[in-house]
Amino acid sequence: MKLRYIFTAFCAAAMMACSGTVDDSSLPVLEVSDAEIDLASETKAEFTVTYNGVDVADQSTIVSSAEGLEGNIYTPAAEGSAVFHAVYNGLESNVVTVDVINSDVKIESKYDRHVLIAEFTGASCAFCPEGYDNMALQLSKPAMAARKSNIHICAFHSEEMGPDSLAIKETMDLKNMFVGLELPSYTIDFRNAGGLNTEGLAGFNEALKAAFADHTPHCGVAVSSSISADGKTAEIQVKVASEYTTEYRVVVLVIQDKIVGYQKHGTYGELNDYTHKHVVRQVVTSYAGTFAGEKITDDGRIAAGEEATKSWTIPVDKRWVLENTEIYALALDQDGYVNNMNVCAFDGGDSGYDLK
Repeated sequence: MKLRYIFTAFCAAAMMACSGTVDDSSLPVLEVSDAEIDLASETKAEFTVTYNGVDVADQSTIVSSAEGLEGNIYTPAAEGSAVFHAVYNGLESNVVTVDVINSDVKIESKYDRHVLIAEFTGASCAFCPEGYDNMALQLSKPAMAARKSNIHICAFHSEEMGPDSLAIKETMDLKNMFVGLELPSYTIDFRNAGGLNTEGLAGFNEALKAAFADHTPHCGVAVSSSISADGKTAEIQVKVASEYTTEYRVVVLVIQDKIVGYQKHGTYGELNDYTHKHVVRQVVTSYAGTFAGEKITDDGRIAAGEEATKSWTIPVDKRWVLENTEIYALALDQDGYVNNMNVCAFDGGDSGYDLK
């Protein structure tokens, strides 16, 4: 979020109308180091003032009714918006607005928490079946088995270790967000990642427990999917209802289960009848640079108590067995982690919000 915003809403036109002698170039320019402060990770913003390209901050006064302003440093204590302008040599600058949020705000959510486990695997990875079995064993233990309906696994296949007909290009874009991962490996809610070998299971268990215990949802997700009458396209609709004002992105995945095909196996050699589970067949949502999904609204923001909806129409791949295919809809918070998610059947599914 460390972006630099420059707001240049000058009032020169009005001044010229009054005096006819003042233009934009003769006004001081106010800039701020960060126009959106997240109290969960940031403490302050710093203002600069220039006049005709020269730094005049030491000779200027920053003006605002906001508490926490001292000199050219703004240190907010609570969420909200504050407006600032600078005065230099009797001239007023442009107006700058700073928004203050808190992504770590603790609320008692009315929505049930759903957690994503993304597995990184490959058909040419002989150790990957064992990695999946290790993960499945942990999930079968009583503490996690009780949450079975709220834990959703998906498998991203790659060709890092050889050919794989189930590999998709997005796998490496996601996997490369985590340094040093080898196959087989996992990420939970895109927040924690590690290996699925025996040594990595302690970290897996801790991350999964923390996903439920430490990361309260602040939104609900509903997803539906309907196939056209000719069976050629599907319309997917995702709704996100937010419990406080913040930004969201959405990731939509097509997941197919029970795909029988080739797999190298550390114990049995090469198998042609291995059952691949929860395979990501398509990433519906677009993204740029990192695996970050799409904004759910024009600016990504949903106000507290409000709902946003977005739809996608995709072609139906003839290779998909529809009765074994689902849609995963993930709502990512502004830090890029899965805040909450939901699942529905690809053919005529409608999850609705999952309330406690």
